Amino acid sequence: MAAGEPTAEEREQARRRVEQYRALSARVDALRRRGEASHAALDATRELLEQNTELHTVWGYRRRAFAGLAEWQDPERRQQLLEAELEFMQRMIRRNVKSYWMWGHRVWVLEALPRPRWAHELALAAKLLAVDARNYHGWNYRRFVVARLRAAAPDGGRAVDESEFAFTTEQITRDCANHAAWHNRSRLLPAILAARDPPARAAALAAEDALVLNAIYTDPDDQNAWLYCEWLLDIQPDDQARCRLLRARVAAIRELLDLDEACRRPLAELAAALVELDRLDPGAVAAAERAECMRVLERLAADPLQAGRFRDQRAALGRQWGVAAQTQEKVAV
Repeated sequence: MAAGEPTAEEREQARRRVEQYRALSARVDALRRRGEASHAALDATRELLEQNTELHTVWGYRRRAFAGLAEWQDPERRQQLLEAELEFMQRMIRRNVKSYWMWGHRVWVLEALPRPRWAHELALAAKLLAVDARNYHGWNYRRFVVARLRAAAPDGGRAVDESEFAFTTEQITRDCANHAAWHNRSRLLPAILAARDPPARAAALAAEDALVLNAIYTDPDDQNAWLYCEWLLDIQPDDQARCRLLRARVAAIRELLDLDEACRRPLAELAAALVELDRLDPGAVAAAERAECMRVLERLAADPLQAGRFRDQRAALGRQWGVAAQTQEKVAV
C-alpha cells in the first residue's frame, strides 16, 4: 500500500459515514416535503446541519418548523426555544464562521426573539473581529446589531454611533488596510457630523484628515486610505473647503515622495489632486505646478500596463494648459 493511501478499514468507515449522511439527508427531505413542524424535525435538521452548514434549504425548513410549533405562540416558550437555538448556532460558528446561511438564520432568530440581548451579540461580533479583523460576516453582523441598538437608544443612537466610530478607529489603528473598518467609518461619520456644531464639525473633519494621512504614510500603496480620502473630499461643505483639503493633501504627498520617490500610488494621487484643484479653482494651480503634474504623468506612463491611460491624460492636460505634451527634459519629481 502506497504511503498516505487509506487502509481498508478507513475506506469502510468513510463509506459508512457517507451512507449515514445520505440517509439523514433523505429523512430530512421527506419531513420537509410533508411540511412537518415538530421537535423531531428540529432534531433531524440540527443533526444534518451539524455535518453541513451550507444547506440553505434545510435552514429555511428549520425556521418553518419552529414557527409551526404549538408553543411558538407563547412568548416565554419561544424565548426558551430560541435561546437554545442561539447556543446551537454558537457551536456552528466555531465550525464554519463564514456560512452565509448560518448568519442569515441567526438574524432571523434574533428578530423572532421576544427579548433579544443585543449587547451580548455586539460582544460576539467583537470577538469574531478580534480573531479576523477583515471578516466580512463579522462586520455585516455587527452592523445589523448596531442598527438594532441604535433603534432602541433613548438619545436617537448618538452614543451608539460614537462608540462604534471609536471601534473603527481602533481597528484602523491596528491595520490601516482594513477596508471594512474604513467602510463602516464612512457610514457613521455623516450622522456624527450632523450632531455637532460647526466648530466641532470642523475639528472632526481635521481629525479625519490626520487619520487618513497617517494611514497613507504607513502604507502608501494601499488603496483603502486613498479611497477614504476621495470620500472625505466629497463630504466637504463647499469647494473652498475641498481646495483647502486638496492643498494639504498635495503638501503631504510631496513630503511622502521626498522620503520614498518609488511609490506609484502617491504619484497618481498627486497628479489627480492638482487636476482637481485646477477644476475647482481655475488659476489656483501655478505654471510650475502644472509642469510638475506633467512630469508626474510622464513618469507614470513608463509603466507599460498603464502607459496609454497616463499618456492620454497628459496630452489632454497639455492642450488644456498649453503645456507641451512631450518634453525632452527628464526632471525627477
